[in-house]
This record gives sequence, C-alpha cells and structure tokens, in this order.
Amino acid sequence: MQQRWQLRSAKLAVAAALLCLLSPAAFAHKDVEPKDQAEALKWMDEALSRFKNVKVTDQYVLYSSAQENFGIALPRLSQIAFVNTRKYPYAFCTNWRDYAHDAPDHICWIYKKHKEAERFAAALEYLSVAARQQVKAQYEAHYQQFEAQLKPWRNAAAKPAMPEAAREHQVLAEYAFKEKDEEKAIREYMAALDIFPTWPEGQFNLATLAGEKRYYELAVMHMKEYLELAPDSPDAQAARDSIIIWRDKLSTLLANEENVPLPQQGKNTLSTTAKSK
Repeated sequence: MQQRWQLRSAKLAVAAALLCLLSPAAFAHKDVEPKDQAEALKWMDEALSRFKNVKVTDQYVLYSSAQENFGIALPRLSQIAFVNTRKYPYAFCTNWRDYAHDAPDHICWIYKKHKEAERFAAALEYLSVAARQQVKAQYEAHYQQFEAQLKPWRNAAAKPAMPEAAREHQVLAEYAFKEKDEEKAIREYMAALDIFPTWPEGQFNLATLAGEKRYYELAVMHMKEYLELAPDSPDAQAARDSIIIWRDKLSTLLANEENVPLPQQGKNTLSTTAKSK
C-alpha cells in the first residue's frame, strides 16, 4: 500500500509589514560564535525577544506572533546564513533551510541592528549541530532497545500477534493517511511501533514514507529494523539500496550546507520581519 508522510513545517508569519528581498551574497558569521550552549540560548532569546512565548528545546525553536505559532526543526537545518538585503539596505536577515523542505525561511531585523541577525545565525548553527548529535545518540539507543526485543522474537516458534493497542494505532495511521492528515499518520505509526516494534510492515511503511519526505535519518533507522525482521523478503535488496541512497543524500546535504547559496525568495516563501527595538 502506497502511503505518504509529511511532517508539516511550521509557518513563519508576518510580524511587521516588510517583505525582505534577499541578496545572494551572505556575510560569514564564523567570527561570531557562542562559546557554549548557554550563550547560544542567550543569543536566541535576545534575538527572539520581540516575539511571544519563545521556547528552545533540544529539537525545536518555538515562538509566536500575535497571529501564529512558529517552529524551527533544529536537526534538519542547513545553509544557515546572515545576509543583507538588496532592496532595503538597513535590513539584515538570518536565512536557513530545513533540508526536508524546498523553500528557505528567514527573519529580518530593520535598521542597523545586524548584530542580532548575525548572532541568531551563529546560535542556530551551534544548536543545530548539537541537535543532530543528540538525534544520532537517540537513534542509536532506540536501535539497541529494538535489538533486545529482536532476539526473543526470532527465537519464538510462533510469532506474537500485534497487541490490540498497537492495532488501534495502525488503524488510525492508515485512516489518517486516507484523510491526508500526514502529521497524525506519522504519529500513529510511530506509536504503533513503540508498542510493537517487531511489526515488519509497519517498519517498512514508515521508512519508505520518511525517505520520500526527506527525513533520511528516520528512514534509515526504520528500514534497518525492517531488514532485521525480514532479511529474506523479496524487497530486501531494494530496502538495502534505499538505505545507501538516503545516507548519501543526507551526507551530501550536510556537506554542502555552507557551499550552496540559498535560492532567491519566491512567491511561496514565508517570511517574518522583526523590527529592532
């Protein structure tokens, strides 16, 4: 069954009525680096002080305007840049890309407060690297837990049936997909696998959908688990090939994050402009 999964990116709405037209020339922010995580968090709080309900977790930066709530997925950030604008010479912006999505996002500071944009870019980069390291550690721990349950499952003469609680999540995941509620579908699939990780079809489906939506680390982990459960399946070689491709795509994205210029802002790009105090 073909299924699609999309984790919706949080939208950046307008906090002031200026739309920044970004120049492709970016200022290097390498000379501005937080000395540790505490300083990175401090710079983040200062940069977002004009927004409401700012919260920085190990995986997300969450904040809001009077109209909407926004979020930045730290582990997926790439191509972070501090840029000046071409049309408005006193606007300085921080640009970033969530590598799972096409359009870049940015926040701009008006007048000559470029230090805020520069520090925001440096803090984002610092926290995104830390977030990726933490995700890697979490996935390694998850895989170890999976392996602990794998051995008794393999040795069982009769494979255990899916628990009813996991089956309920399966039903909800498949229904959510049919209703095009991809965010709920992924939550339900993962909930089912948390209860019943030795479900081969669920592992395969989740991995495939994650790969289609460019959530490559998640895709690799669940496809590895699928191969542990069904190493001799007819699609095992295709599954192994998918892992190779996903790993290559992820390494290419991260290797090129400082060398590939951010694309010009298009009509589908959402922007937030924050006016300096």
